[in-house]
Amino acid sequence: MGLLDLPDPLFGVIDGGMATFLPATLRLAVWAIIAGVGTLFLYRLLSPQGKIGEAKRNARAARKRLNEFDGEFSDAGPLIRDQFSSAFKHLGLVVVPTLVSILPLLALLTWLESHYAHALPAAGDTPQMQVVPDTYEPQWSQEDDGPHLTVSDSDSELVNVKMTAPIPVIEQRQWWNWLIGNPLGYLPAESGVERITVELPQPEYLPFGPGWMRHWLAVFFPVMLIVSLLTYRWAKIE
Repeated sequence: MGLLDLPDPLFGVIDGGMATFLPATLRLAVWAIIAGVGTLFLYRLLSPQGKIGEAKRNARAARKRLNEFDGEFSDAGPLIRDQFSSAFKHLGLVVVPTLVSILPLLALLTWLESHYAHALPAAGDTPQMQVVPDTYEPQWSQEDDGPHLTVSDSDSELVNVKMTAPIPVIEQRQWWNWLIGNPLGYLPAESGVERITVELPQPEYLPFGPGWMRHWLAVFFPVMLIVSLLTYRWAKIE
């Protein structure tokens, strides 16, 4: 489990509760509303709104003074310096709260990708699979505890992955997995298998448009954008 995966149990409980009365498309819309409102209010809580407002006003005033200046360029140095100084002060006040406030959003996006982007094949269906290196042949089997993906050589079984989540890529542990983990685990280095790619079905969440428009992102991001803009204006966030 990576750092961004820590809230996963909470996301799972909330989504499971919504699943009892909402279809997947509406659940995505609810998650988008939560993300849009929650991210902005967390930013407002973490950021010095008064100082940011003052810095924005100072930046506008410095820009206005520079635009209205009608002298020699050599005499505009202090005005240019004031504009850059006020702009960087504004940036310094917002950058840390912004980075911290988007961490929960990144965690949510990671969880949604692992639960909404793909689905496990129906019982009896065998997906297309690719192994690196391609000298090995993968096998898909349906066991009593669910589907399993195995890779064997002529002597023994090298890999046995229980497909508990619709994750299309399983590979050896990488350096970035401290941040985002793979729910299915990792391939053992001693197996010789570097990567397995599974062509899992992609659910469609909209009944219209081209295939790319029916992806979960096409529901989530437009709703989140609209909600974020409305929240920004209503809450008067600096």
